[in-house]
Amino acid sequence: MKKILVGCYAAIAATLVAGWALVRSLKLSAGPLRLSWSNIVFGHRGCRHVVGIPENTLEAFKYAIDHGCGGIECDVRLTKDGELVSFHDNHVKGKLVDVPDKAQIDQLTLAELKSYRYVEDPTGKVRVPTLEEVVVFCREHRIKILIEVKDLRNIRRSVDKILELYARYPEYMYEQATVISFNPKVLYHIRQRDAKVATGSIYDRDFIRDCIHCDVDAVPLLIHVWPALFDYVLLFLQEWLLPWLLGCSLVCPHYSLYKKKYHQQWKSQGVAMYFWGFKDKTTFTWEFKQPGIFVSTDDKHEGFQ
Repeated sequence: MKKILVGCYAAIAATLVAGWALVRSLKLSAGPLRLSWSNIVFGHRGCRHVVGIPENTLEAFKYAIDHGCGGIECDVRLTKDGELVSFHDNHVKGKLVDVPDKAQIDQLTLAELKSYRYVEDPTGKVRVPTLEEVVVFCREHRIKILIEVKDLRNIRRSVDKILELYARYPEYMYEQATVISFNPKVLYHIRQRDAKVATGSIYDRDFIRDCIHCDVDAVPLLIHVWPALFDYVLLFLQEWLLPWLLGCSLVCPHYSLYKKKYHQQWKSQGVAMYFWGFKDKTTFTWEFKQPGIFVSTDDKHEGFQ
């Protein structure tokens, strides 16, 4: 019996060592520093729920600048013809006027998207911007940009299009842009292709359950069986392993997940923290004003200065 136990322990130890060696072999080098972004306020989607200004548009980004933001966060998705546009949801019903009931961003060409007006735009002139249009806008206004990749599919195509912008505007993109995503595959692929790109890993407590609630069809069937367990495992990996493995410049948790030990841990490794999800300044407490931390908010940006 003793020999059997020793053999089992030896096998477990060998497996752990081999597993750790594999993880070490996959680890990417540390990304560019973003600690200097401390205390900058970003406009989340530019702004949200502001009357007459649709989110994720150049008008929303201008609103953020006019209200004191030093950067903006935008969401990007691929169109049917492979162009990246600034739009949060894949489904466009309720956002754009006269679109088919089940129309999705990845089922429409860029030209088709550009032909639709926003429901929230009283002028009828605002259109869905491409990511390049957003980058040029931010470059001209000398502000920083967080690019959140939303697609769970077509990851390589999204990465290709983003890296084209790094090649086209290198002096701006490498210093003033950071690519962020909930999907670690996006971050791994982009830094595997170009280690000079700064990235950030986004996470929340209920990410898997939110995806299922929103009917995201890319969520595997197995995960639907016990989403709370997968959320717990994913949160553990996000807090302790994935940002290190991916060489992230930022970790990007929901503000409710702030913990002093994580701030100290990541700051000591040269990794900044970006907190999001603020609705008003009552939740913007002193913890989020420390060095190595910056935030985004939907509106009332001045109150977060």
